Amino acid sequence: MPPLPSADEATRILSRDDSQTTLNLYKTLVLPAERRAVERFTAVCDQSNAPLKAPIVVYARLVGYLMLYPPSDIARTTLTREVASCNDPDKSDPIQALYELGETYTNHIITLFKSARGTTPSPASHSSGYACDLLGANCPQTLQLAPRDHASAKQSALARDNFRCMVSGKVDDISERAGFTQRLPNEMFTITQCCHIFPDGLGDILQSRAGCAEYANSSLWTFLDRLGYRDVCEELMRPTVGTNLHRLENILTLESYAHLLFGRLDLWFEAMEGQPNLYRLHAACCRIVHMSGAADYFDPISREMEEIGVLAEDVVA
Repeated sequence: MPPLPSADEATRILSRDDSQTTLNLYKTLVLPAERRAVERFTAVCDQSNAPLKAPIVVYARLVGYLMLYPPSDIARTTLTREVASCNDPDKSDPIQALYELGETYTNHIITLFKSARGTTPSPASHSSGYACDLLGANCPQTLQLAPRDHASAKQSALARDNFRCMVSGKVDDISERAGFTQRLPNEMFTITQCCHIFPDGLGDILQSRAGCAEYANSSLWTFLDRLGYRDVCEELMRPTVGTNLHRLENILTLESYAHLLFGRLDLWFEAMEGQPNLYRLHAACCRIVHMSGAADYFDPISREMEEIGVLAEDVVA
């Protein structure tokens, strides 16, 4: 994984007057934290052949890249304030406090965007039921702008996307067999899946619930708000109707391999100027995850989080 940009490079990136505090913290705390982490990581690797699941160098670099390339100005302001708090007198080791902050951000980003096993049905497990739904001949006529469950979201997104994968353009095989679309001579077919930008496993989580898993999920909405995405929270979590992760703005129609890449944060979409979307946060986090090296450690971390039920289906109301 590449090192963080040098102090001189960061000075060029953070050239605005209102970024001086961020720049100073980057130079005096983040870069030293990275250096210490690399030294500790190298020493551990020299002593053992067992790979570390999430070395602290990842936490330092993720904080650094978030400071340099934040998903929003509010996110940079929030992170700068939190990094500054690592220097508080009550913190015996500011660098260790920075690692802990980086771990928190890493876990939140993973939980927000990393596909959870079991959340989205595999093609084999849902194709027959999905085909029966389509063969009911009501899918194209009943496109719902705010579907309330996985099946209706799948159907509505298919109709919106002309029964094709949004990335490859391949025709959804079941939709063609049901007579809702027709392949052109040069078009290929595939099995598509309903892909959520924000995982539907976040569900209807209420702040009043006392369980560990419920608290972890509800804290994600607070995390989004702190990063400047209150509008996303308001779109996906309206107090009067509960969470609606199935609304079409949060749904993509993707063939299976594209869905896999998207869930691993290896595929993302850049926002188009002037068009509303929910991708801007997802794309920024994907880039930072890859620059920091955190992508290499997503699988073991996400497995640990699944074991404690952070995205377990039984927390969905």
